[in-house]
Amino acid sequence: MSKKYGKYIANIFILFALIGITYYLLFRGQEFSEILDSLILAKNSYLILGIVFVIGFVCSESYIIYYLMKAVKRRIPMIYCIKYSFIGFFFSAITPSASGGQPMQIYYMNKDNIEVAISSVVLIIVTAMYKLVLIFLCLILGIANWTFVSARIDSIWFLVLFGVVANGVFIGFLFVAIYKQSFARKLIGKTILWLGKKRMIKNHNKILKKAFHALKRYELSAGYIKENKRVLVNCFFITLIQRILLFAVTFLVYKAFSLRGYSVFQIISLQAFIALAADSLPLPGGIGATESSFLILFAGVFTEEFVLPGMLLSRGITYYALIIMSAAVMLVSQLMSGRKKIIGSGR
Repeated sequence: MSKKYGKYIANIFILFALIGITYYLLFRGQEFSEILDSLILAKNSYLILGIVFVIGFVCSESYIIYYLMKAVKRRIPMIYCIKYSFIGFFFSAITPSASGGQPMQIYYMNKDNIEVAISSVVLIIVTAMYKLVLIFLCLILGIANWTFVSARIDSIWFLVLFGVVANGVFIGFLFVAIYKQSFARKLIGKTILWLGKKRMIKNHNKILKKAFHALKRYELSAGYIKENKRVLVNCFFITLIQRILLFAVTFLVYKAFSLRGYSVFQIISLQAFIALAADSLPLPGGIGATESSFLILFAGVFTEEFVLPGMLLSRGITYYALIIMSAAVMLVSQLMSGRKKIIGSGR
């Protein structure tokens, strides 16, 4: 595990470097005293509610994990599920494309005597719903607010397109892995072998082995997904609430500055498209892309005076404050890791 932690420590250093570069570019030429004066104007009650929403965002995933574990006859204490969600967010936030969250959740679940086969199925469903709901929200809100949204996302259309393709490919791959497993295996195998033959990738045999191993995890979820559609529908709606809680934080920041003129649906729409544009980029936490997209899309919404302070507070609550909370949960989890496990087989 030391090597794995070493990789994440390197990711943290990269994260800090990206944060430093991003905010240096954002603050360059700005009067910091004016930004600070604007931040002071924000009403604390809305900001506190924003933090409550963020905690609700994490705990919504915790409930989905609890619900799915119960559905597969594993009774896991809710407090453990909350721990897994915070750990997942922490490692997702510090790794490119949020790639580190799920493996670390599986690792900690395994330490608590939850079999990898079970945790993999549960977390694959959680991830799939998370991406599916994002596309669904952007589609519905985009259509409902098309004139408002289209006029603003024009400047980041290429990032939005990348997000649609990346999320669509993932969901499409999951669908193929569930319903056309033999086809998925052949397609992946031939693609990796072709890339290796053209010398576009190195160690293609090792990559092929990892790909088949990952595909096997998806195959494990196939039977469950086919037989438990009602459970999946429930997970979809819980995830919908989860996503809305996070995106609504920006509206609370908007209200904290006593701004008016735009509805909660309009602001959630823009925030959903920012997530679509930045979440799949190979950047930890979408650093740089998220902040820049916010300043572009919300320029006329928050006004010139409050758009930068608004970004700082929105991003501070939904990302940086959550990293701090997740790190605290990680620390407590490590301190308690030597204690006797209370999770049994549950069968």
